[in-house]
Amino acid sequence: MSVMHAVEHPSATLEGDRLDEMPDEGIDAQDLADRADAEATAAEEVAAAARARARELRGSAATDQEAQSEPDGAVTSTRRWRRPRLATVLASIAVVATCALVAASGYLLWHHQRVGEEQQRRAEFAAAARQAVVTLMSIDGSKAQEDVQRIIDSSTGQFRDDFQNSAKEFVDVAKESKSVTTASVKASAVESMSEDSAVVLVTAATTINNTAGANQQPRTWRLSVDVVRDGGQIKMSKVDFVP
Repeated sequence: MSVMHAVEHPSATLEGDRLDEMPDEGIDAQDLADRADAEATAAEEVAAAARARARELRGSAATDQEAQSEPDGAVTSTRRWRRPRLATVLASIAVVATCALVAASGYLLWHHQRVGEEQQRRAEFAAAARQAVVTLMSIDGSKAQEDVQRIIDSSTGQFRDDFQNSAKEFVDVAKESKSVTTASVKASAVESMSEDSAVVLVTAATTINNTAGANQQPRTWRLSVDVVRDGGQIKMSKVDFVP
């Protein structure tokens, strides 16, 4: 209140005080002008102080208003920060789940293909061993040479070499016996297997018919046959009779 009062009547107050102090005699125009300038300067200083005080009050009011509104702004900022983070987490989870699903599907497909290939190899090795046993044990004395050559063609390795070295004696014995040996396979199972070889257990039966018409009772044999891939064929490389 004192500041505003001083602002409204600065010149009147200063003039009244100064005129009362001055004597009536000896007042010239120059003194009055100097005093008027001084009073104007004082009035401007008071007005400047009033304006500064008004700016200070307005600044305090604005600061209070910002302080009151800051919690809402902080909440909004937090919400805006959390939403992208949650979306990023969900997107990351989806990517990880998709990658895991693709990996699991790929593994199942690979495992299925591997099992299928293994079953196919097992069937091929078993069929080759069965046929090799039938070829080895089926001999007709009237065409012994052809039967022996089929055995040689269906074998490989050391077994083939050994059988080929004794092929002439084998043919002579078969011709002299004038008999026909017929073989059939009862069962077979792959004991062990790799990519290109296998050991197959075979159960076979043979029946011998001679020229006199006498037939022997079927005889059962158990054999362990090693078979290997030789070029584009599967051939027997070893044959052992199992007691």
